[in-house]
Amino acid sequence: MKKILLALVLVCSISMAFAQKNVRQTASNFLKEGKLDKALEAINQCLQDASTAQDAKAWFIKGNIYLEIANTKEEKYKSLDADPLTKALESYKKAIEYDPKKDYYEDIFAKLNWQRNNYFNLAVDNYNKKSYKDAMLGFENAAATLASANVADTVSLFYAAACANLAGEKGKQKQYYTDLLKGGARSVVIYASLADIYRLEKDSVNALGVIRQGMKVHPNNLQLVLSESNVYITFNNVPKALATLNIASQKDSTNYLVFNAIGINYQKIYEDTLKPQAERVDAYKRAEAAYLKAVKLKPDFYDVFLNIASLYFNSGVPLSLKANGLPLDQADMYSKLTADANKFYSLALPYLKRADELQPNDLNTLNSLRLIYSSLGDKENLKIVNAKIVELRKK
Repeated sequence: MKKILLALVLVCSISMAFAQKNVRQTASNFLKEGKLDKALEAINQCLQDASTAQDAKAWFIKGNIYLEIANTKEEKYKSLDADPLTKALESYKKAIEYDPKKDYYEDIFAKLNWQRNNYFNLAVDNYNKKSYKDAMLGFENAAATLASANVADTVSLFYAAACANLAGEKGKQKQYYTDLLKGGARSVVIYASLADIYRLEKDSVNALGVIRQGMKVHPNNLQLVLSESNVYITFNNVPKALATLNIASQKDSTNYLVFNAIGINYQKIYEDTLKPQAERVDAYKRAEAAYLKAVKLKPDFYDVFLNIASLYFNSGVPLSLKANGLPLDQADMYSKLTADANKFYSLALPYLKRADELQPNDLNTLNSLRLIYSSLGDKENLKIVNAKIVELRKK
């Protein structure tokens, strides 16, 4: 009797499994006919049954149905689900999970890749329209689609990060770069960009940590050396900043930005009155030499003209202040200090004038020019600069 009952149960189970596979086929037929509502109803019935709840083909068909719903232009089918694409991706994940032999993997990947391309192309359109946030999300969705099949889409993620930067979405940008590194991407740009995000967040530990990771893959890479120097500059670690910048200058003797940064850091040492005088004098010479190198390399680089002018100008100001603070009976000392200050102002003048040519109407530059013309007794140019300042302040 027990054997008969067991046989009956087995027969019933086989019959139910066959029945549900017929329902699965019905769903597939409805899908081919474009009857998406009936196809969805049939496949849901199939997957609710225990005998086919883990059937990879059924989940694959369900994914295809939802994908068609996501892309259909017929309103009656669009209303079948509020988020069909997510349901499609979830269904494909289930199909992959229940398909250890990967019988349907290539078919699933083809579907996913098709949808990935839809997202990617839409993202490109949004990028061209300068809708950077929408473009970012489109590229993110493209990457997530292939991730459903455990495939890393580094191209989409990289573009998503670039769009996140343009959209001001720093948190998203950091996430994308982190995911790229976790997925095996090893581009110098990714390491340098992620480190820069941490730097701007005032997180020197993670910034330097990312750079160290990058240097293991790309030893002595110039971009990573510069990234490291930027971290040290941000946190005012002048000795380490100069050490890395000097390495960078040896690797690329034509990089005007490097020499400008070297000048800035040596100028910090020179203007630190707590430093020994000999060290400050040496730093002044090194700052001047670095700035002049940058000027030669890039004759239209506004920042370096302003920086070298500030080196000279800031050297003259303390002398002028000291002269103006002398008692009236120290005329000789006043004349000497004023003459010394004017030597520095005369050195600063051509660089300030060039800075004004490159970026006209900057009040800080004009105010410095006014002080210099006043100290040098150049009444004609002083009048011109004063008139410019008055006009700018009216705006």
